[in-house]
Amino acid sequence: MTEHQLKEIKTHLIRGLGSMTGQEPVEIMAVEGCPDETDFASQLVQQGINIAMHRRQVARMHELETALRRLSETDYGICEECGEEIGVARLKANPSARLCVCCQSDLEDGLLHCA
Repeated sequence: MTEHQLKEIKTHLIRGLGSMTGQEPVEIMAVEGCPDETDFASQLVQQGINIAMHRRQVARMHELETALRRLSETDYGICEECGEEIGVARLKANPSARLCVCCQSDLEDGLLHCA
């Protein structure tokens, strides 16, 4: 991977983190004071959605931070499973990718149990 490609990916990661830190925090509120069971159920569903969104945000920020850390080390762009290089196109599309396309496919097919 060239120095220019690394800078491009680093910029993408930093922008991704910046856009996430600028987002409104997900509102997590107590479910109480519902006049009936339908309202209570509706609030519970919304609360579940809010919690899931918050967890997804935190996980994505962690992925981006980890990728930035790996970028400054020698293992960035190397598949954590097979040790082969991850394609530059894949890294540009998903800079936090830790697996090459083949290993990611195996993971999704249930053939890998690492990540």
